[in-house]
Amino acid sequence: MNLEEFKNIIQRYLSDKLSEEEKKNVDSWYDEVSSGTADPFTDEQHKAKVKEAIFAAFPPAIQATKKQARVVRFRWISIAASVLIFGVSGLLIYQKSQPFRQGNTTAAIAFTQISTRPGEQREWQLPDHSTITLNGNTQVRYHAQEYLQSRKIYLDQGEAFFNVQRDTLHPFSIETAALTIEVLGTSFNVNNSEKSKNITIDVKTGRVRVANKLNASLHVLLAGQSLQYEKDLGSYKRYDTNPDYANIWTRGGILMSGANFQKLQELIYNRYGLILRSDGLDTANFSYSLLLPHVKSVDQLLHMICNIHQIKFRREGNDIILHQ
Repeated sequence: MNLEEFKNIIQRYLSDKLSEEEKKNVDSWYDEVSSGTADPFTDEQHKAKVKEAIFAAFPPAIQATKKQARVVRFRWISIAASVLIFGVSGLLIYQKSQPFRQGNTTAAIAFTQISTRPGEQREWQLPDHSTITLNGNTQVRYHAQEYLQSRKIYLDQGEAFFNVQRDTLHPFSIETAALTIEVLGTSFNVNNSEKSKNITIDVKTGRVRVANKLNASLHVLLAGQSLQYEKDLGSYKRYDTNPDYANIWTRGGILMSGANFQKLQELIYNRYGLILRSDGLDTANFSYSLLLPHVKSVDQLLHMICNIHQIKFRREGNDIILHQ
């Protein structure tokens, strides 16, 4: 949540335009900040600056007496909103965490969010020493305070490889909009593509249980097995794969099986931050099945693609154009 979104929610709170559930979310956030369980300040200097700005917003009579009166919640939030509107934005934001979301009571708690830009890869160690490797253009989040008990990760978009520490008392789960993936201790890859209508799961080691909203146990996958779930249709197909290829992208490789041009575009954007398009080509029937253990550069990949179709490519800034 950015500052403008937060301001909008607070202003709607003050105008009594939020639903009862949304009001509870704001109140829950206030209680968490007030009790000290969530620290919205970056350091003591920042805290003093915000405190001074809030105090300055009180009527002069209160400022003169410096009376330590108990301020009702509505008044406190009103002042906090004024401070935010006039530029003291640090009252809300702390290290990519999300204090609450509208219409979701479970999200009134703060989430730690990890994300990557297109062309970037990143590894993140979780509090239980499990690790996540994020491909480009990926976002995951988890509740830091409750993680050791819930071990729940939200994969909002993109592709990530999970290496999970075994804990029989606390199963590890991943939530997407369509699927829940649960394990004890294993390593596997999940691609919740932003543009694709599929979610793909590839198991490298261990065992993974996959469920959707209608079926609590859609399938159990073992090492060397994969599942592709179609979001729109709610259907899936299971197939066998080489477990060594589950995270081939983390080692600089590429695996594509019957991928269309749109899938190639997404791969190049996520991995290299470049936009692939065509000039006068009929790409509707383009299909790619490639296994490259290590790709040295995007040019190497493009030369292979062009050899397949007997075409050429040129680069214009961040654009790559395929042409005759």
